[in-house]
Amino acid sequence: MALPNNIQNGDVPDANVLMANLNYLAEGKGLKVGSYNALKTFAAAAPSAPFICYASDNKQAMLYTGDISVGADGFIALGGAI
Repeated sequence: MALPNNIQNGDVPDANVLMANLNYLAEGKGLKVGSYNALKTFAAAAPSAPFICYASDNKQAMLYTGDISVGADGFIALGGAI
């Protein structure tokens, strides 16, 4: 998952570049937490955008692949409750 403005270690970015990266993560493109149904709804809004998530009701770390033909409608359990 690449940030839109690639900041390298040691760089001193200006505020605009830094805010672009923070806004990217704030849009849920980092780690998303919610019920499995809420995560499925979130994925449906941008079905080709993968993200890492935690289904709080299932207590599972998951990956949404961005491809609904993979796993359970695009979701793969990475670990957690069985």
